[in-house]
Amino acid sequence: MVQAKTKRRARASEPQPSVHIDAVHDWEKDDEELELEEALFGHSKKRVKAAHANGNFAVDEDGDQEGMSDLDDNELFTVDAPIAPQYQLDLDGEDSDAESSSSSSSSSSSSTASGPAVNEFRAFSPSAEGGPTDLEPTSEIEDEDNLGGLQEETGKNAPSITLPEDLVDLEVEAEREKDAEADRKGKGKVQVWNDPADDLVGVDMSENRRLRKLDRGKKGKKAEGEAIDGKELQERLREQFERLHPPPAWAKNRTVVGTPSLSSLLSSTKSFIASSAIGKTRAPLPQGNIDLQRMRNANQQNPTVGKREAANSGGGVVDFAWHPAKSVGVMAVAGGDRRVRFFNIDGHTNPTLMTLHIPALPISRSTFHPSGSSLLIVGNRPFYYTYDLASQRCLRSPRNLFGSQETPSTPNSLHRHSFSPDGSLLAVAGRRGAVSILDWSSGAGAVVAELRSGRGGSVADLGWSTDGKELNVLGGRDGGEVEVWDVGERKIGRRWKDDRALGGTILRSSQDGTYTAVGSTTGIVNLYSSSSLTTSSSKLVELAPEPLKSLEHLTMPIASMAFHPSSELLVTASTGRKDLLKLYHLPSGTAFSNWPTPTTPLGRVTTTGFSTSGEYLAVGNQRGAVLLWSLRHYT
Repeated sequence: MVQAKTKRRARASEPQPSVHIDAVHDWEKDDEELELEEALFGHSKKRVKAAHANGNFAVDEDGDQEGMSDLDDNELFTVDAPIAPQYQLDLDGEDSDAESSSSSSSSSSSSTASGPAVNEFRAFSPSAEGGPTDLEPTSEIEDEDNLGGLQEETGKNAPSITLPEDLVDLEVEAEREKDAEADRKGKGKVQVWNDPADDLVGVDMSENRRLRKLDRGKKGKKAEGEAIDGKELQERLREQFERLHPPPAWAKNRTVVGTPSLSSLLSSTKSFIASSAIGKTRAPLPQGNIDLQRMRNANQQNPTVGKREAANSGGGVVDFAWHPAKSVGVMAVAGGDRRVRFFNIDGHTNPTLMTLHIPALPISRSTFHPSGSSLLIVGNRPFYYTYDLASQRCLRSPRNLFGSQETPSTPNSLHRHSFSPDGSLLAVAGRRGAVSILDWSSGAGAVVAELRSGRGGSVADLGWSTDGKELNVLGGRDGGEVEVWDVGERKIGRRWKDDRALGGTILRSSQDGTYTAVGSTTGIVNLYSSSSLTTSSSKLVELAPEPLKSLEHLTMPIASMAFHPSSELLVTASTGRKDLLKLYHLPSGTAFSNWPTPTTPLGRVTTTGFSTSGEYLAVGNQRGAVLLWSLRHYT
């Protein structure tokens, strides 16, 4: 085998018979032209390349092919596809890079000794165990020594790829995130996802007014012209949002998972039964100071026209009504511009639901039906309008509501009215102390009874008892007498007079029937216990109850008064002057000292009231605004 290999090598090194091909030209150059070309362009090597361009090649008699020996590799070969990573590129020749010049010269000398110097495009696979692959030329690579030297030489000439700067290595980034998470442990929540584009954001905090507000936070103020990146901008925006919208109290109540230990149960005097099992109870409202928060006005998106702009009416907000359902935060605002606006009260935006315009009626009061299905709208006219919420239709009352012929006691206005607790009856105050009872079971009024006591005077106000069987009528010649009517039997059960009253203006009872309050023209509000206004006798009884408390903070006639659904608060207001409003703590009979303050922008108050859920206190004024406060104790 060794002799056979030696013979094959000898045959490969023997000169082959040469074939002489003469280049044929139709012109000849003389010696002067050749010398001039050599002086200008160098040795005849350039002329050979010029001949190559014309497609003429010469092979001498010795058998040496010189036609392409002087060309560079980039002139002979064009690499138009990327090289696979398992192969290496070997470029040997006269015009190689400077880094491989030494290796190229040594390889060219060795190749000249063994055979013709030919530039070759060789590929090697590192997976091969030193042996040639299908792409290897077998005439050049025979032993392992030459292969090892060639691999060392081609490693120097291997092409290198430079990655762009914005290319991210996911594994490296993951390691960096783990390290950053370990550094931030215990300082806050770790972000689940990171956007690399945040680092490219640059915002100058001194550009405009809104950005300068963000520059006042805990992060510290930046110098003018100094930009912050996207991550710091997010932190500042999050800080401002948490400052404007703090987490609610219910979010701080963490749920205890699992069964508490016996030692923890015995270390407290509280009940062993969880509050969720026996029903959640709220702590009593403390006296002295009350925690309120000013909210966006209820009608800020669609305010009522003020008194000066309203024509032929009292102007401003004349009345508002809360929907009787606790889960429905809807408020109907009646204005002096003869429009009723409906709002969805959420404490933030309070969007407008709709606006109802009634040109024929100067609205003075609006009341929701106890079922919440309709809204009663009345004014200084002997008729009314009802707006059905389901069908969205507004209907006027039938003609001749109180009879075909007008009587001295026929009401000329439905301003003073009151629904029974079940909504089946509507009581309307008439003239000369008479009260008309309308059947409202069908959703439309029809007079079924008329209550007359013959005491004279007018009816100042009226209200039903909690069971709907009795009707309290405030009036009389001096306005301080209250008659309690048994509506079923149509007779007066008892009568009592308000203490130190010089003309009653308003009568209200708490939702649970615990308290009854009477406001007068002197600004005094007398607070009674409802138990002192009842008797077991079936005959007419004259009572002289003593008030629990006389609230004497206001000196002008009481125009509005309302009880809180929990019977812990009472709000009273007067329209005589600006900012005449007081809020009372009923269990102690004292006024809250921290609200309202002299700077509270109440204006001339026309109406007040608490929401059905007890979370909000609303105040309407003649400027056409409905101010809104949140009661923190009930949220």
